Amino acid sequence: MHFLDPVWGCAYSTGTPIASEVTLTEDRELQKQIAAVAQTESATAATPAVRAFQFFLVPLIIVGVCVLVVAGLTWLVANPRSAKDWLQDVKNGGPGTRPFATLKLCEAIRRMDPPDRALTPDVIALFKNPPPPNFNDKINLKAYLATCLGHLRDPRASDPLLEAIQAESDLETRIACIEALGAIKDPRTILDLLKLLDDKEDAIRKYAAFNVGAVAEKFEDRSAVVVALRRALDDARADVAWNAALALGYFLGDASGAGTLTKMLDRKYLAQSIDPRDPNAEKLAARTMIAACNAAAKLGDENFLPHLRRLTDDKVERDGDVRFIAHKAIGEISNRKK
Repeated sequence: MHFLDPVWGCAYSTGTPIASEVTLTEDRELQKQIAAVAQTESATAATPAVRAFQFFLVPLIIVGVCVLVVAGLTWLVANPRSAKDWLQDVKNGGPGTRPFATLKLCEAIRRMDPPDRALTPDVIALFKNPPPPNFNDKINLKAYLATCLGHLRDPRASDPLLEAIQAESDLETRIACIEALGAIKDPRTILDLLKLLDDKEDAIRKYAAFNVGAVAEKFEDRSAVVVALRRALDDARADVAWNAALALGYFLGDASGAGTLTKMLDRKYLAQSIDPRDPNAEKLAARTMIAACNAAAKLGDENFLPHLRRLTDDKVERDGDVRFIAHKAIGEISNRKK
């Protein structure tokens, strides 16, 4: 039987509602789907073999990998690569190999005691004809090879290093060559190093002043070097004068630069000469004072003692390394008095 709804003007039935029939149908379909999923999951449940793999084989594989890693590291420690191996990698390595191999080569040669000079010819050959730089190289290969030659301390490298100082335009490479000559200490290089005290580049004069003293340290006749370094004490660049004073005092035992060394023990003076915008200004000042302390100790002059004692006060000098070296210098000078 049907009646007319007075509000909506439509007919409706007094029998079973249509919405309820739809709902029951949907419920039955949902139950069928749940049953189907349950049957599927049951079929794919983990078997004993799968459970064994999950709880036994996977941990065993992880342990095995760890054992292999440890074994590999142990082998590397027990069988380190030689400098010759690293040298081959520098020659033939690609963009991802050569920079790391260059650093390891330099480190391996530096640790040699005594240095293996059998490597010198190969390093010289590579220094003269380095492989073309890769677009992403972040190291100066020729400068590092010059450093390697310095560590080898072989006079056979003197001529190639001198040639590079004259021919190279890269400042870092020229400086590395000068430092290498200072380490080799070949007497034949003295005259060429003295000429560099008049170079137009401030940095070249600075490194030449220090290393010419290092080369002349064991000379019997040092007069020409002493005269040249005394002249460098008046260089317009403060750090050139500093290195001249260090070379005179530390290597040659000459007190001509004592006044300059005294200034170098004063942080306030150094602050006026080192660019405060330099991110390494603090470290440069500390290194300068440490070098001056060592030169003062070598000279053994008691006039340095008040300045050194001042540096041992932590309220005056904040750098612990500077205070330590100052203490050490005081002890060496005091022992000479006895």
